[in-house]
Amino acid sequence: MNWNELYYQDAYLTEFDSEVISCQSRDDGYAIVLKETAFYPEGGGQPGDQGTLNEVHVLDTHQTQDVVIHYTDAPIEPGTRVHGRLNWQRRFDLMQQHSGEHIFSGLVHKTKGYENIGFHLGEDTVTLDFSGVLNEADLLNVETLANEIIWKNVPVQITYPDQKELSTLEFRSKKELEGSVRIVSFPGADVCACCGTHVSHSGEVGLIKVLSFQNRKGGTRVEIVCGNRALKYVQAVFRENTAISHLLSANILETSQAVTRLNQDYGSLLHEIHETTRRLLEEKKAELSDHQPLAVLTASHIDPKDLRVLCNDIVEEKHAGVAAVFSLHEDGWKYVMISKTMDLRPLCKALNARFNGRGGGPGDMVQGALTSGSEEELRQFLQDSLES
Repeated sequence: MNWNELYYQDAYLTEFDSEVISCQSRDDGYAIVLKETAFYPEGGGQPGDQGTLNEVHVLDTHQTQDVVIHYTDAPIEPGTRVHGRLNWQRRFDLMQQHSGEHIFSGLVHKTKGYENIGFHLGEDTVTLDFSGVLNEADLLNVETLANEIIWKNVPVQITYPDQKELSTLEFRSKKELEGSVRIVSFPGADVCACCGTHVSHSGEVGLIKVLSFQNRKGGTRVEIVCGNRALKYVQAVFRENTAISHLLSANILETSQAVTRLNQDYGSLLHEIHETTRRLLEEKKAELSDHQPLAVLTASHIDPKDLRVLCNDIVEEKHAGVAAVFSLHEDGWKYVMISKTMDLRPLCKALNARFNGRGGGPGDMVQGALTSGSEEELRQFLQDSLES
């Protein structure tokens, strides 16, 4: 820890005074170096801080070698005294996420022996990659243990052990370390080498919630949220589930059962509609005369697969020269045309042009959709086209 790294001396320092050492112009702004700073530079998976220097906005903070660089939207002359003010709401959010990640990853390592091989602290969620496969039960267990560590409100310990102490210490690290090593410990959960900023007590993490997971490349990617992000997520889920429970007239803790019943009822209704439609179409098909040059049948909301089957049956059973079946939907007509005696592609092209449609296919079967035209207009157009 260097004397000018105020964020290590006090992670809760939100304002400070310093002096500008240098200011260089960049294509997208300016790069300012201060004598000392409380702005944490991007590192260890944690984004750099934002805020202001006097009235100048600090857009991001990075470190090059041992120098912390503040990227700003305006210049400040070297030698100028500045008052720095962090965007504390953002910084504390990042501290909650980062500390929550340590607790969660430490407990995965403790219970399963897996390493955290990837960590991304995003704007909305935290993504963790582990070296082994985790299932839903594993993650529920770790989530419960992690929140128990939060409830215990254990003090976070930050130390700089010498090489002798380090050689006897069991800790997590994503890379080989040289020189001074900063160890962050959450008693009962994790001991890890880390350069980021953290809360002083685990209770400040507030809550850890697993959002999703997927097994990939022999490991597991887990998405979590912590602190205020977790609270907002739970509040959003509660609002949505409350709305669903009202729509279903169901207890808020029994919405999945209500949806299951609704799906079953919907499936039964669809089956009944399908059978009724099938019988209606069979009746309409039976009314068609045999060996017609053109046989046209129209209905409503027929499945595209059933359209093709019906059209083919008309050709096979009624021996129609051209069979055309149209199904009316909210956005227009769906159609299929089949013929054993003519190439239907020119007719399909003309039909699409006349009724603002699209579609195509091989010569003996074409299908598509039309956005205009009445039943009478479609029949007349096909009749006229085949007679010309």
